[in-house]
Amino acid sequence: MTRALFIILFTLATYTPVFAHSSPLIKLEHYQAKHLVSAGKILSLDVTLSKIKYFCYGKLIDAHLYQEQGKWRYDLQIKALRDQIINLSLDASTGQFNPNKSLPSGCSAFED
Repeated sequence: MTRALFIILFTLATYTPVFAHSSPLIKLEHYQAKHLVSAGKILSLDVTLSKIKYFCYGKLIDAHLYQEQGKWRYDLQIKALRDQIINLSLDASTGQFNPNKSLPSGCSAFED
């Protein structure tokens, strides 16, 4: 089992949903997340991490998968190159950061 998969499974198993903007966040079990990936509704966490390295490279610290208002999102915590902790919320179906928001200042792209 990859480290990233372990992190998401752990956080999904221990997460207690909270309410934001009067819309409940939906908690998932591991098998539900795997089913969403298999059905093509969301990207796996590994695929998502490979996509974000091009705009915000770092080491994954924590990951959560939520559904809010019918849309799936990953909330990630990344340790960036200068030990900055960055929180990102990504569309779980595309792995893209919200284009209407600006990236945190600590984000930088992976350099080959």
